[in-house]
Amino acid sequence: MMFEKEYSFRGSHAEKVIKLTAQFDKNITTKLFARNIDVYIIAPLIGFLYGRKDDIDKSNETTKIFPQQLLNEQTNLKYNYQLIMLLDKKNEPSFDERLNKAFRYYGSDKANDDENLFEQYVLGGINVLYEKLIENATVSEDYIRNLYDFMDDFNERYNEAVSTDSIMELCKLARS
Repeated sequence: MMFEKEYSFRGSHAEKVIKLTAQFDKNITTKLFARNIDVYIIAPLIGFLYGRKDDIDKSNETTKIFPQQLLNEQTNLKYNYQLIMLLDKKNEPSFDERLNKAFRYYGSDKANDDENLFEQYVLGGINVLYEKLIENATVSEDYIRNLYDFMDDFNERYNEAVSTDSIMELCKLARS
């Protein structure tokens, strides 16, 4: 099953995760992400929301997430997986089949393609996070400005697009 064994970022994605979790100011211990697992939790959501996917880069660089960290965050990771499977109308137009992918197929052989899709969103999300937060930064102020700009852009893109009515409709659907 997903999220139970060691996970490795490879190639260019490993390099990006290393930079996303690195201390960006030598005088203070400030980081954008404290651990690799923190990137892994947020990256698939960012990849999905920004419509970005990427394939595994199999070059030599690696950085890992150990099994215990994955097990500790398994509830959040599974929730993100299920959320993406439920919302991804582009890859599966049928609501009933999206329900199957999110809940019935999870952990079975039928989920292999969906797990690969989730992985592509993870890698695409890493690319977005790197581009938005790290790519053009050289001093502490750049990282902070990039983070602020990213959060502002994210807020404009997604929080304004979600209406109270659509949230209430989802709540009613969840209760039934």
